[in-house]
Amino acid sequence: MLDKRENKDKRILEAYEDLTRAFWLVKDKLKDLQEDSPQYLRLACIERKLSTERRLIEEVSLPCRLILEHFSTFMGKTDQTLGYKVGQFQVGRAILSDFYIEEWGNVVLNLGNVQLTWRDEDYKYYFYPDKVILRSCERNKPEIHLYFSFSFKYSHILEEFPEVKNHPQVAYWHEDLG
Repeated sequence: MLDKRENKDKRILEAYEDLTRAFWLVKDKLKDLQEDSPQYLRLACIERKLSTERRLIEEVSLPCRLILEHFSTFMGKTDQTLGYKVGQFQVGRAILSDFYIEEWGNVVLNLGNVQLTWRDEDYKYYFYPDKVILRSCERNKPEIHLYFSFSFKYSHILEEFPEVKNHPQVAYWHEDLG
């Protein structure tokens, strides 16, 4: 399964490289756009998405990638919300409208009108069938709890990532996950 995913990842990265080169050509043709113009702002969104897709494969840990790949299966769906709690701050549920990965593995989830951010390498992951707990390696950062009604077992993403449960950043793996 690992070789199959690595081959798929290689093809995907090659495709994103092609898209990135094409994007640079478009950006060069439109270099006279003002930074506050709607077209420029939309181009910046496209560039951010291309970077996120590349970083999802190349930069973040396997547990983080599993979570984001799973979230992609219900992102934007109004009947599949994501509950979240950060430290003592419990907000409730929201639709995951987008996510992106910034430099240094900083992950940003757009939940309604809230942005939830963490740096991948600074956290350990606790996996349950319908939630993930992110516990910081440093005591000064709060725990992040992410609850979802679309369980891991429904998306079949676990089948693509069987080695996640043995990853050093995974502190707990619930037995129902296999």
